[in-house]
Amino acid sequence: MGISEIQKVMANNLKINKMLKFCPYEILKHWQFCEYKKGEILLKQGEIPERFYIIIEGYVDIYALAENGKKYTQALYTKGNYIGELEIFDKKPAACYAEAVSPIVLISLARDYFLKWIELDIHISNYFAKSMASLFYNLSIKAMNDNLYSLKYRLIKYLLESNQKPGDHPKEIEISINKDKISEQLAVTKRSINRVFRELRDRGIIDINNKGIIIKDMEGLLKEQELSKNQ
Repeated sequence: MGISEIQKVMANNLKINKMLKFCPYEILKHWQFCEYKKGEILLKQGEIPERFYIIIEGYVDIYALAENGKKYTQALYTKGNYIGELEIFDKKPAACYAEAVSPIVLISLARDYFLKWIELDIHISNYFAKSMASLFYNLSIKAMNDNLYSLKYRLIKYLLESNQKPGDHPKEIEISINKDKISEQLAVTKRSINRVFRELRDRGIIDINNKGIIIKDMEGLLKEQELSKNQ
């Protein structure tokens, strides 16, 4: 991989440019391009990663898988996000899977060169410190919501955040949903999700069709969210 190709990547993405701007030449020349098809795994939970990755194109699902097969999605990564930084320092087993949910293009760096990069480039150390602090903050908020609030509150919050025009309250709002994805993201069963949706439907607040959810009573939904917040 030539330096000119790296420069093209940097020119096309401000986030990646900030990361690699002060990367020493002796490290810069060791970056490699890699591609994965949709559904391919680039990092397996429990395995020790030997490379550090930065996403150039596409989307990557970061999730944990329990022994009983239950899947818990932590984040959806895209262009400019990086993978493998938590485990690579001490050769720890990966805490999560990283799976391509679309065709993806990445650049990767072997562990030895990554550690040398950290040693030589003070800028990237500061960048990682700030970005990981932001990541841990967001994960803490997610963990708090998952543990402190009822499923009904979290599902209603999900519907409201999925609304394309949150400030607009037309008579009916149709929202496309994927129950499998919601199940993974909220770490609950589809049966539990269906139970909450049926309750809201029976109260005339939503309707359910093959495409997703139709919000029929926005004020009623907001009221249910407030009531369920303390359940």
